[in-house]
Amino acid sequence: MQQPETPERNNQHIRYRRSTALWKGSLCFLLLLLCVILLWIIVDGQAERLETIYYSIAAVLGMWLIGPLFFMFLSRLTRNPAVLLSWDDESIRTGKRKIPWSQIRKVELASPARSKWLLSASPMFVLYLKDGTRSHVQTDHLLSKKELNQAVVLLQQTLQEQQQAR
Repeated sequence: MQQPETPERNNQHIRYRRSTALWKGSLCFLLLLLCVILLWIIVDGQAERLETIYYSIAAVLGMWLIGPLFFMFLSRLTRNPAVLLSWDDESIRTGKRKIPWSQIRKVELASPARSKWLLSASPMFVLYLKDGTRSHVQTDHLLSKKELNQAVVLLQQTLQEQQQAR
């Protein structure tokens, strides 16, 4: 019995290296551990009055700025597969969302200056849709500048090819 022929899909994806998430997450963990040690020095009474102020400010700011990054890298480290986004001839998949190429107007790379609450804002791919909305794909600081630029060029070329094919 012959198998029915299915059109071959051109599956592609943008991956990140788990080792990048591991070393960046480990560095964040060490900095968080340093913040806890600073708090422990205060609680244990080993710090003088002026040091107590400096240590507590450093610990709170460190946890505020580094804590979210640690959990972001930890979640990316445990995510399977290590793919930021993928696409085929029909659509692009960003996490759980699937966007047909026919709905995408353009693709750009954006780097927000700061997020609210002064947390680190990672570069992202922005998909401008024809209905006027945008879809953001966070890169979570997992790609180098060269990899980001190569990925956005590849996405733009694929979008251009898909627009010409229609």
